[in-house]
Amino acid sequence: MIELSILLTDMLFTVSRVLTWTLLSWLLSIGGALSLYMHPPAQRYSMPLINLFRHISPFCWLPLIILMMGIGEIAVGMVMILAMVFSGIITNLEALFNIPKAVKEQGSIDGARRLRLFWNIELPLAMGGMINSFRILWSVGWTTIIAAEMLGVKSGMGYRLLDYRYLLQYRQMLVYIAIIGSIGIITDWVILKFRERYFPIYHT
Repeated sequence: MIELSILLTDMLFTVSRVLTWTLLSWLLSIGGALSLYMHPPAQRYSMPLINLFRHISPFCWLPLIILMMGIGEIAVGMVMILAMVFSGIITNLEALFNIPKAVKEQGSIDGARRLRLFWNIELPLAMGGMINSFRILWSVGWTTIIAAEMLGVKSGMGYRLLDYRYLLQYRQMLVYIAIIGSIGIITDWVILKFRERYFPIYHT
């Protein structure tokens, strides 16, 4: 049997890790996307490199991460950031480029200069796509954290799954797997409904 207190503690640690590192990765990716959006030449030259890193599994970097940072919370965070930030830059760039051109042109005609146009028109219209980017990053982080928590931390659902595997407690493993999937579905639904209600996506 699984003790409820242990289960709730593991859930708390895992959810807090995913929230922390997903939020940080999302903010970093927004900053990167905004920089590239404002400087097209930089975007043109950096996108091949971003795509290169996006297609490399974060776990490929484990030997270097462990060598430089050891194991523990920082190593877990670095794996999470590498898993999310490059995809986040691309999805946030798409949110910015999906703003209807007619709206931007009308804003320019009405006298809005570059910074004002961006702050008052482009950014609010892109927020729906950016929240959707957070939703995507959350799902990536949620699937990555389980393996990342096996990097020397002593808490979380990934750590407990590894513990159950060593103890050959397969029934408990299946319960944890079912709970992990259920939490993923619930959080995805919550983020989606939040985005639909407060930040609808505008299509060209």
